[in-house]
Amino acid sequence: MTGVLALGRLEIRRTLRNRRVMFFTILYPVLLFLLSASSVKGKVVPGTHTPYVDYFLVAYASFGVIAASLNNNALRIAQERKEGWIRQLRLTALPSYGYVTSKICASLVAVTPAIVVTFAVGTTQGVKLSGSQWVSAFLVIWLGSLAFTALGIAIGYGLPQDAVQPVTLIVYVAGSFLGGQFYAVSGTLETLGKALPTYWVRQIATDVVAKNPVEWGGVAILAGWVVGCAILAAVMYQKRAED
Repeated sequence: MTGVLALGRLEIRRTLRNRRVMFFTILYPVLLFLLSASSVKGKVVPGTHTPYVDYFLVAYASFGVIAASLNNNALRIAQERKEGWIRQLRLTALPSYGYVTSKICASLVAVTPAIVVTFAVGTTQGVKLSGSQWVSAFLVIWLGSLAFTALGIAIGYGLPQDAVQPVTLIVYVAGSFLGGQFYAVSGTLETLGKALPTYWVRQIATDVVAKNPVEWGGVAILAGWVVGCAILAAVMYQKRAED
């Protein structure tokens, strides 16, 4: 356990010191939120009573979380495989689950500023929520990030190293597009999006913010993605460990 904690602390420090990660997970989503919020003040999402500024608050907070948990893990693991870091860890007394556990802990820490900073900026743009709404929306996005963390780990381990970056980019952009992170999706796009964790992380948090009934079917889909991606990550890790 000591080794797992030590590696976890190392992973957290490495993540927080990575300026590129911090930009795409905090500054970039906040900038997008400010640009969007300034153009939709006073407007509501069509067919709902949800102010657009509230919608974009959740959408871009989740967008930053996806970048932090998916991109960072997949690309970092591919780089570590190339450098032989994983092979070196196997020579230590670190248990087999230690490496993956450290990645998950580091990711949960890394996504926290992305949510908190975006929420803080939201208060300057007219977003007014109760304490329970802020906390609930935070927990939905924070815990939902586990699906993207596990998926990033699976991609990093499961694909050839030169394929990790393009595949991650496609998953990241397409998932965010269909998930409604850039604008409110409807029709066929929404139907497709409802099969994805990007959609339900954003939608469940939006329902919490808007005081709408939470769709428990969506909660089940999101939970299924978390469990399914975790299993896939474990399988890919074990397969790589046996190579």
